[in-house]
Amino acid sequence: MNTKNAEAKFLSILKTLKKSENEYIKKLDAYNYIKDYLDNETTMLNCFYCGLNDIHYVENNIFGKTIIDAGCGSGAFSILLSLLGARKVYAIDFLADCIEITKIMIGTANLDNIETVQSDIGELNFSEESVDGIFSIESISHYRNYKTSLNIASKVLKRGGFLVIRDGNNGASPFTRKKNYKVWDTFENHPGTISISGHHKDNGYYLDERRNIIKNEFTSLSNIKIEMFAKYTFAYSREKIIEAVNQFIKGDFSLKSEYSYGKCPLDPITDCYMELLIKPKDLVHELKNHGFKSKIYSSGPSRKSLRVLRFFWELFSPITIFFPRAFKIISIKK
Repeated sequence: MNTKNAEAKFLSILKTLKKSENEYIKKLDAYNYIKDYLDNETTMLNCFYCGLNDIHYVENNIFGKTIIDAGCGSGAFSILLSLLGARKVYAIDFLADCIEITKIMIGTANLDNIETVQSDIGELNFSEESVDGIFSIESISHYRNYKTSLNIASKVLKRGGFLVIRDGNNGASPFTRKKNYKVWDTFENHPGTISISGHHKDNGYYLDERRNIIKNEFTSLSNIKIEMFAKYTFAYSREKIIEAVNQFIKGDFSLKSEYSYGKCPLDPITDCYMELLIKPKDLVHELKNHGFKSKIYSSGPSRKSLRVLRFFWELFSPITIFFPRAFKIISIKK
């Protein structure tokens, strides 16, 4: 399917989804990944061209190929890959809500070559050299252990296969670092409904979620100890929180607070990081150790009307990489 036909089909799918919106879809956490794009045709087109921009450097390697969408979110990008001619798309996400809304998207699109897989990227059980390409779009900063995911990517990709990483948490940018620190502190420590830097949270915050986990699992603990354990288990998953408190009760007193301002928190419910800061050059170095040849691009505007500006912005990536919130890395397995 050519780009124009893919655009028309993609718009049709999003419009159909919008018409069929119901309370069930809106209750899914993953709905947040797509709701802004469903406002009108302009936002739907922005979604399409944002995805097209991610595919641009490897577009000749999509048709007839097997592709992984790692951290598929709402599934919109998986749909786009299918429309552009991928033979098989694996839409993979750790979160059940993301898989659920992706299934709804696939059903709306009536496509039979997209398979959903609920899994941690670092625990994928795919055959060696069975995949032609992997996209990780706005997801690597949430991985529990992104270094493990690089090892998996190297294993499952065929020689000459590609890995495209795009993320909006550019650790090379001082502006992004400053923004993320405030967002992290808000999600970790502050109660109430808050919107900050494009992120929205309701009444829950991570420290309180840990309190509730401990309170429900250890009903005999005093409030003072519950508060202590909640603070001492910063960036722990639910399972690890329970394990750590049990060990402390049994006499292992090594548990201590690991919190500090500027340290990324972990959602104890989803077991995903809020948004890790990723330094593109460090990531490229790690990719090299896994057998990849990579190039960094400073993410420019995705809108079609601004493609000339994007071209020059990306051309001077060694300089412009220090300014935007997002970056893109195109890697080829040697």
